[in-house]
Amino acid sequence: MIRLLMAALMAVPLAPASAPAPDPAAKCAALTSQATVTSATVVTVKLRQPTPMCEVKGVIKPATHYTVRLPVSGWTGQYVQLGCGGLCGEVPGLDLPLAGFSCAAALDGHLVIAGDDTGHAAGEEATWGNDPRARLEFGLLSEHRLRTAADAVMRAYFGRGPTHRYFDGCSTGGRQALNLAQRFPADFDGVLAGAPANNLAPLALLNAWNVTRNTDAAGRQILGPGKLPALHAAVTKACGEVIHDPRQCGFQPSSMLCPAGTDTPNCLTAPQVRTVVDFYRGPHGLYNGGMPYGSELGWKDAFVVSSGSPLTGPTATIALNWFRYLGFAHNQPNFQLRDVRFTKATFDRLNVLGNAIYNANNPNLAAFRAHGGKIILYHGWADPSIPPFSTLDYYTAVQKRGGSQSFSRLYMIPAAYHCLFGPEASDEPSEIAVPEFLQPLMDWVEKGTPPAAINVPTVDPDWNVIRDLDIQPFNALTPVHAAPGSLNAGYHYVGRY
Repeated sequence: MIRLLMAALMAVPLAPASAPAPDPAAKCAALTSQATVTSATVVTVKLRQPTPMCEVKGVIKPATHYTVRLPVSGWTGQYVQLGCGGLCGEVPGLDLPLAGFSCAAALDGHLVIAGDDTGHAAGEEATWGNDPRARLEFGLLSEHRLRTAADAVMRAYFGRGPTHRYFDGCSTGGRQALNLAQRFPADFDGVLAGAPANNLAPLALLNAWNVTRNTDAAGRQILGPGKLPALHAAVTKACGEVIHDPRQCGFQPSSMLCPAGTDTPNCLTAPQVRTVVDFYRGPHGLYNGGMPYGSELGWKDAFVVSSGSPLTGPTATIALNWFRYLGFAHNQPNFQLRDVRFTKATFDRLNVLGNAIYNANNPNLAAFRAHGGKIILYHGWADPSIPPFSTLDYYTAVQKRGGSQSFSRLYMIPAAYHCLFGPEASDEPSEIAVPEFLQPLMDWVEKGTPPAAINVPTVDPDWNVIRDLDIQPFNALTPVHAAPGSLNAGYHYVGRY
């Protein structure tokens, strides 16, 4: 009997010894064998709790620097690539809240997240525009090329590529999002495009317009920041504290005209009235409207400066960089904003390079839709940096092509400034609207659940809720009943989508 039991036991194969778990630091460091990777180390990221992640840095030739963070454990298979802002020039921060305010996978560090500097270093002047390749990287190629490089890193680290890819960007990042959907429709399954600078080349005309319309013949500022609180108060008194569509506001700056011989913080002089009217209208026919009613506090320290002249302020710097180094085939470093001519000829000249590499205005998203792609656009109604009317015009063109609701949504956020942040440079408290778009986008792509109303709490710097709104998807084809005399409703844009 004993012999039989021993024979039976010997016939049962022994379980192999389990292989030791790979050392996370060594596994991460091994990624330096990849062609584009320059360093790879495990770092601790402050998320819902301190979380180890493999942080990879690299360079995509000729000069695009990138960072990818990979979960050491618990990867969901999802990849999120973040866009940049302004003229870029540095890798965007990969920490929350950019990746998602309440997306559990983001909060727990279970997503792969990446970003890049678009191929140049930040600086006061965009002299990198001397290099045609740098223009191409910034305007057209960098995000597509990062997606390819990140795929290679993920395959080397996990042994497989992502199950779903997402792009999340605002401002320039929103333009990048639309550029990807239009020109590289198979790169991403879901795209978030916030406050997109998609009509980028003509945006230089809007910036130059605001600066020059607030400067008199002697180079002095016409409307100073001391007038903005009273102007904003008058607008909200006339149109509501939360303006749900500035085109339905009929506020007239002339209602604040100072009595003859007076000039106080609570009224506008005749030249100031003309300047404010020009701000609200924008450069006639050359951009998608002007400053929206409700955006007044965001003008401060942009084109309404606290000291000096608007010609040397932040908005002027952006416009000058474009006209000097990026807007035309040949640089013109001595160009001044007073040289700008607000004509269709200037508009057409800017759009030679604009339509080739910078703008993302094509409403034909058929290839992206055929790939199964889903897109969410959003914009603040009080955005003073990129007026919301540019997004409305673009999405109207998308809707007119038909079928847009099957793969796209637009959310317009009342009283929200650029990228949903508040007027930080104003005398009022800064605020931020904090909707969650990433998780609804993922659910739409992966579960087929289209997003409906999005809850948008707005908080102050101490995270106290100022207002809490449920925002329905916006239908740009619904007729607008504009207020009589509205300066936001009468613009005529010469561009074509």
